[in-house]
Amino acid sequence: MPPAVVPVGEDGGGEKQQAAPRSCHVAWSAWWSRVGRCLLASTLQPCHAALGLSPAAPSSPAVVRGTLFLPSTGDRRVRLFLHEHAAPVDSAVPAPLLVLDLPAGLAGTDIAAAGRIVLECQREWAGSGGALLESPKWLVYCNGGRAGFATRREAPSDAEGWAMEKLWAVTAGAGWLPGGGVEYLRGRFERIVGSSDAESFHLVEPIGWLGVHGDGGLSIFFHRI
Repeated sequence: MPPAVVPVGEDGGGEKQQAAPRSCHVAWSAWWSRVGRCLLASTLQPCHAALGLSPAAPSSPAVVRGTLFLPSTGDRRVRLFLHEHAAPVDSAVPAPLLVLDLPAGLAGTDIAAAGRIVLECQREWAGSGGALLESPKWLVYCNGGRAGFATRREAPSDAEGWAMEKLWAVTAGAGWLPGGGVEYLRGRFERIVGSSDAESFHLVEPIGWLGVHGDGGLSIFFHRI
């Protein structure tokens, strides 16, 4: 519901005092700002979260650090890593929120061209009451069609962990890992928790990744049915 008009009140002397003329305008602006955020998210993202009716759980970070590894040889599955954005403690990279192997054949250029990917899981895959991101497998949609299944891993491999430590100082950017066989993208993702069955991550930095759609970003939606 839109905000109500601010009523006329009374001061301590009993005289009526008119509310500030711009107070209603400010209230309407704030409400429309929340509506706009809802409309820009996705049809899969529940609007009640963007409207502030169901705030994200306090334990869910609002901004996370995301890394995509894009191998050009060997096993060419794209790897997705999501970490809390906090600084590492004792030079150790924080444990990831999610390590995901995307489907074979889904290249980074496919993801960039689509601008978003949607991952869907069945409730029984994670067990009743399990956290959404703990599902062991996901059905992936990209470019309007099914792209295959993604699988979740408990932790990065030793080589991935080493690369993550070397890259941790890079807040946002893209390049090649030593050896030239793996391209990477790092950036900040805004995390939106719509419900226990819907979350989304929206790349806010860098914009125009992989040189596709110069002003485009990337959004990743997780949905449980």
